[in-house]
Amino acid sequence: MRASRIGLTLPALPGLTRTLILVAGSAGALSAPVQSASAQDVQAALEKANAYIEVAKNTERAVESWDRYASWVNMKIGPTGKERYISYGMYDLSDLDGALKEARAAAGKEPSTPKLDAAMTRYIDAYEALAPLMNRASAYYDREDYKDDKVVEGQALHKQLVPLATTFLAERDAMMPELRAFARDVEQQEVAAREKQQGRTAAWHAGNVLHHANRVIDLFPRQRPQPIDSDTLDEMITNLGPNSSGEAFDQIISGVVPPKDAVIDVTRYGEALEHYAKAVEAFDGFSGESPEEFDELKPLPRKLLVLLQDFYGPLKQSGGHEFEGGGHKVVQITEVYFELFNEGNGIWGSQLRFLP
Repeated sequence: MRASRIGLTLPALPGLTRTLILVAGSAGALSAPVQSASAQDVQAALEKANAYIEVAKNTERAVESWDRYASWVNMKIGPTGKERYISYGMYDLSDLDGALKEARAAAGKEPSTPKLDAAMTRYIDAYEALAPLMNRASAYYDREDYKDDKVVEGQALHKQLVPLATTFLAERDAMMPELRAFARDVEQQEVAAREKQQGRTAAWHAGNVLHHANRVIDLFPRQRPQPIDSDTLDEMITNLGPNSSGEAFDQIISGVVPPKDAVIDVTRYGEALEHYAKAVEAFDGFSGESPEEFDELKPLPRKLLVLLQDFYGPLKQSGGHEFEGGGHKVVQITEVYFELFNEGNGIWGSQLRFLP
């Protein structure tokens, strides 16, 4: 069975496509002074962000379904019935009517985010146009109807699916950076509101460190790798030889083409890293009452800081591009980040839902 991309992958750099998985990130604004917001305003922002995040998370299934389809079909000619992996078909999609209606309603509520609201509305429109057809195709391949009708319906479905999926993916690419930037701003408001209500408690320090760590992770590119169709993959396997590069083997195993031109903005990375370093310094200096779980969290913020700083030097030298040994460094950053996230969020208890 061939390898295929099932699930979300966050590339760090062009050749490191599979190293940073399921991290919330965007190219949103760096930390900035937060204007005082009432508890009611912060709650409204959280509710809006969460409604949008739920839609973004649950509709990811359509992206995965399309990637599965693209892994075995020739997009230019459509299905022929002779494909080796035609039984892969497509994934079926769950009923999301409630979540979609909630997100549509949120678009008309405060806080006003015109660009995001418009992008989310277009995205929902694109998803609602695609989802029924995708479910129809999923059922068609599950029943193996292509064996009976000689792929007549499969061809008809393909011609309808391609433009709808293209629009859906384009709208998702346009919407996600706006949503991530908004989610990060809401997170920042939540941290400020907690400080105003309770002071700089252990929970606040955990949330503050997480927020600023997220600001750094946000700057890692998130271009989506493209599945390699089965014919191309078979050709790549046939062409393998003793002199083939390690990258060729990696690409075959992954089943995807790494995104091109994935670059980290070195200046913004440095600025975000500086803010994170200050948050870590404050965290390390905290001596107030703390929960039992705090001991597990204590070493992680600085451990991540050291890794991010170690990554920064060669990143500057490369101008934000891939560099030798960068893949290993990203793996380390990823592992420690998730340790920090899991331990820190248990103490912080954010109301903001996680955006993969």
